[in-house]
Amino acid sequence: MTTQKETGLAIRIEPELKAAFVAAAKSQDRTASQLLRDFIRDYVKKNGQTDLFKRQS
Repeated sequence: MTTQKETGLAIRIEPELKAAFVAAAKSQDRTASQLLRDFIRDYVKKNGQTDLFKRQS
């Protein structure tokens, strides 16, 4: 089994936008972090670097 290291990504957004995003995520039983990771994965898959998501055995 391979252990993956994680890193953070700091972004700056308006407090009202953050609150609205967190509330929208919560209404779908998701966290803002889960949704952001999904958005980033989808973007990368659509715009290059698709090999990042191949499972290593």
